[in-house]
Amino acid sequence: MMTRWYFNSKENFKSYHQLIELSELSETDKILFKISWLDYLKYLDRLAIKDSLFFNILQLLVIIVGILIPVIEQSKLNSEIGISSITVISILGLTIAIATALNRHFKFEERWKHYRRNAEIIRNEGEDFFGLTGNYENAQNQKDAFKKFIENITAIKRQEVDTFIIKVRKKE
Repeated sequence: MMTRWYFNSKENFKSYHQLIELSELSETDKILFKISWLDYLKYLDRLAIKDSLFFNILQLLVIIVGILIPVIEQSKLNSEIGISSITVISILGLTIAIATALNRHFKFEERWKHYRRNAEIIRNEGEDFFGLTGNYENAQNQKDAFKKFIENITAIKRQEVDTFIIKVRKKE
């Protein structure tokens, strides 16, 4: 079962959409808010879930197949069905090598952690805006805080891109 920090649920996204609609922002600012914040949050969330899923599937494959190899080697099942244990073990060994290579090449673990971290930073920034807390505690209302919010979101996005290119893509 996925925990709360692991993904933003559809209900959360609906609630965020309602908060945007109920805000005192102009219609133009609401559209900009959705594009700059909500759509980007959904995007990061999808990427984090996708890469986490790939990472976990490949890791489970390595673990399960790794456990099966000694069992199959000791088993007489192979000779009963007409396949040599060397052939089966070789195929399983290749499966482990391929799964490990895919994980290392695509860096699914690094990527899902990167996307999850940034999704949470973006989410927290939006929640601070709605509650007029954190960077927005001195604003009288959401209209006053909006310009600062867009500046902060843009800075976070720029930092996210720089970090991704430097840390994740550089290693490829």
